[in-house]
Order: sequence, then C-alpha cells, then structure tokens
Amino acid sequence: MKTLTSDVTNALAGGLVPMALLVKMEFASGTIARNSGNLALTWGGTTYAAGGLGSISQVDNSPGEIKGLSFEISGVAASDVSLALDGADEWQGTPVTIYVALLDPTTYAVIDADVVWSGLGDTLTIQEDGETCSVAATAESTAVDLLRGVPVTYTHADQQVFYPGDLAFQFVNDQSDKQIIWPSREWFLR
Repeated sequence: MKTLTSDVTNALAGGLVPMALLVKMEFASGTIARNSGNLALTWGGTTYAAGGLGSISQVDNSPGEIKGLSFEISGVAASDVSLALDGADEWQGTPVTIYVALLDPTTYAVIDADVVWSGLGDTLTIQEDGETCSVAATAESTAVDLLRGVPVTYTHADQQVFYPGDLAFQFVNDQSDKQIIWPSREWFLR
C-alpha cells in the first residue's frame, strides 16, 4: 500500500492532474532520461529531457506471462546518438525504468512518480535518414527472473556448499534409482 503525500492528495482533489511518462536508461557510460511532456522534468536527482519520447508499447502484466517492452526515442540529440552507438554493445542488460509522474497543475514540477515498469535492455536499433535519428529499443522485464529455474539441485554436494557438515542429502544419490515398496511383503506376514 502506498501512502500519498499531501501534495499528491491536493493535486488529485483539484480534478485536473497533468501526468508524464519518465524513461530512464542507465548505460555504463551515462544515463539517457526522457519524458513524454514538452518541459524538462527533474525527479530523484535526474533531469528528464523534454520530448523525443516517440512511443512505448503497452505494459501488459497478464497472469503467468511476462512480456517485454519496446519503445522508440525520436529526435535524438547527437550526443545521445553517440552514447547509444558507444553503448550499443552494452545495451543488453542495461537497466531501464519507466515512471508515471504526477505534475503540479500550476508549476508542472514533478510531485510524485511511481515505477510502472523496470527491466533490462535487450536489443537496440538506431535508425537515421540523414536529417533525423531515432533509437528503437526492446527491454525484458526484471520479473522474467521469477520464471527462471534455480540452478541448485537437491544433492549432497549442493547442500555442502550452503551448509557444510549437514548430511541430510548424503544418501539421496544412492536411493534415486531404487524401487521402494511400502509396506514390504514381510510386514503383512507377521
């Protein structure tokens, strides 16, 4: 449960609440931060440049299915294109966070922002036509890690890694291919 600040409750009570999407891509060589509005916004110590956020695919959180996200940043500055070119090799695994920000209706300053999606970069494509440039990217949700199996098996060797001296799984390998009949025939003959 989230507790709303008085600024947020006042803005929500006013009826008209401007909102913006904030996208943050944290390359090792620098951060690209954009917002969907037409003013530069600052949140959490990061300034999100105005405009240029072309499109973001719909965030779909269906039960049992975790989907990635694709987005496009258009009208990219030359410095950001060079950052994307330099970081194209490091894009895979780059943290990506998307926030929905509530803005103050009079000053358009960010009142509060909530993470709506977070993930890691997957593919990055740079498209240019001589005059303009856009960066199309896909990212994989961090929730996909929940579906990955754990690389630990229930064996004596794995148990010794985590709990040295624990002999709970000592005879598991010996019993894995044995047929056990319970209760045995002898039990009924008593």
